[in-house]
Amino acid sequence: MRKRIPLLAAALVALGLGARPVEAVTELPSVLVTAGALGDEDQDVSPGAVTVIVPEEVRGEFKTLPELLDQSVGVHVIRTQGRGGYTVASVRGSTSAQVAVYVDGVLANLESEAAVDLATIPVENVARIEVYRGHVPAAFGVSGMGAVINIVTVAPERAQGSLLVGLGEYGEYRSALRYATPLLSGDLLVATEFSGSDGDFSYLNDNGTAYNGNDDYEATRLNNGWDQRNLLLKWSRDAWTARFSWQDRTRDLPLQAPGNDKRSSQRDGTRLETEKWDVALGRTFRVGDVDMSLQAGHLEQEKEFFNPYNYLGQYGDLHNLYKSDRDFLSLAASLPVGLDHYLEFFGTYSRENLDVEGDVVDNLGGKSRFGRDKIDLSLQDSITLNRAGTLVAVPTLKWNDVDGEGHLSWSLAADWLFAPAWRLKTSFGRYHRAPNFYELYGDGATILPNEKLDWEEGSQWDLGLHWKGAWRSVETRVGLTYFHSEVDNLVEFIMINPRYGQYQNVSDAEIDGVELETRFIRHPWDLTLSYTYMRALNKTADSFQYDKRLPNRPESAVHARLAYAASERLRLFGEVDYTGDNYLDQRETVCYSDLTVVNAGLSWNLDDDKVLTVGVNDLFDKSKEMTLVPTSGAEGLAWYPLQGRTWLVSLLWKF
Repeated sequence: MRKRIPLLAAALVALGLGARPVEAVTELPSVLVTAGALGDEDQDVSPGAVTVIVPEEVRGEFKTLPELLDQSVGVHVIRTQGRGGYTVASVRGSTSAQVAVYVDGVLANLESEAAVDLATIPVENVARIEVYRGHVPAAFGVSGMGAVINIVTVAPERAQGSLLVGLGEYGEYRSALRYATPLLSGDLLVATEFSGSDGDFSYLNDNGTAYNGNDDYEATRLNNGWDQRNLLLKWSRDAWTARFSWQDRTRDLPLQAPGNDKRSSQRDGTRLETEKWDVALGRTFRVGDVDMSLQAGHLEQEKEFFNPYNYLGQYGDLHNLYKSDRDFLSLAASLPVGLDHYLEFFGTYSRENLDVEGDVVDNLGGKSRFGRDKIDLSLQDSITLNRAGTLVAVPTLKWNDVDGEGHLSWSLAADWLFAPAWRLKTSFGRYHRAPNFYELYGDGATILPNEKLDWEEGSQWDLGLHWKGAWRSVETRVGLTYFHSEVDNLVEFIMINPRYGQYQNVSDAEIDGVELETRFIRHPWDLTLSYTYMRALNKTADSFQYDKRLPNRPESAVHARLAYAASERLRLFGEVDYTGDNYLDQRETVCYSDLTVVNAGLSWNLDDDKVLTVGVNDLFDKSKEMTLVPTSGAEGLAWYPLQGRTWLVSLLWKF
């Protein structure tokens, strides 16, 4: 794969780094102002359940985007190959394909992928992460089960820069640089990040024979590393904005661990190389009383799969190349109508192409060229129902058209501040979603094609009660939400055997759950707690799957974080993450055991500009003990074991 940065981006960097600092960098225009359910609810204009995560609060702790998302209720992060491996999210029991991911308001999901690989999104340049559950505002035009992860990248408010460098066990490293400068009568933000890991941790391998401990051996995880480089440029001047990002990532693809990780049976070389870049240009303007914004963009991605020893995927698949490109044009408009209505319209047209080269075409007869036209239209009205402005209803319509086939989705949400400290939120609606290229045609490696997939459709509703106030001198925020969804023709990934799988339609599925999120602050203590309970069941009548749990939906999950400000310069923190047993198949025959992980560390302000952070993930080394539990028979080693206890140290310098 060619390693390149487009010349325009290189020129912008060269010009920018030679200029003087500026007092501000203006962020790309946002079509929606939000705050988390446990953030500043006085500014929360979304009637749905929203959690906002601010990475800056834990900067220096080597958090990845998946680890930050673990803090949100309703979110389950699916890690298929451990830290740095392919990672996606499920929200309120959704599939990962039903979760739309936006970066600075631009859709990141590609047709050539089942879902956005969250492990590839850098967090050092992220200002906040918004997780929408249930009601999804019209600004996010893609229709889904009611789940959006919106990532907003940094925009310094004053002349400043920062440099972060850090090292961890198993060859992990991270460095990130931010810098702001004037350029072409506007303001430019330059941000880079380099990260990676060898991933060569040690563990006990049961040799694939759980019944016989005599052949167990100490192993080192092989071919398990990754390296990534990122560049982000954001420029603004008056009503004009521009954004460019570039990413280059190489990821090893390890074998399943049981019986492997011996030098005689595992060779390096099986890997996936990905290069991606995108650019967007936007302008805001006003026509009469209507505020409008127009944005256009282009994206290109190349994914190259190397399998020289034929260890992974279908037999004979040694090398494949996937080239994706997408162009889009979007228009947003908003108009206040009297004192009681606020209308918003969003429309996006996109054209995406996928070209495939390699063994999947030459030897296995796969398709080589794909194309898809999409139109997403949304109309939303925020209606104030009382004079005090404390009761708001938000009806939303979404029309999604894929290659001439269109479906209408709708939702209705309400937000009622019925007492100074009490708020009630509710939403319900119905959605449709088209299967993407990846689900229809596979990946030419480990996913088999299934061109007969139907559109998904389903409904959801939720009801939440929130309280924000002081209790015995403790600033307290509590949110409790019940949610329910039903899905027809659910597109679900089914493992056919340990080597490869396929996406198939599941006739009916039903999901119920409860979310509890709290925060208690009394200086010097700060405690956050989130708990999710969920039952996600297959409801296909007259089927062996009836009333079986859907895979990759653990029944319960807990995240707790306690921070203690020991002094003005010293901060201590600890975390506990619990994930209940997690079934991997439709028959409830095998699951991962439950897992509790404890993290701890401290941050020391060396001076006003420098922060030293020392931490340990999985303090008690429990991740290595996670096992694969069959319905009958003995427990065995997980297919892809986790690396366990990991020490980390970083230095953050702000200038």
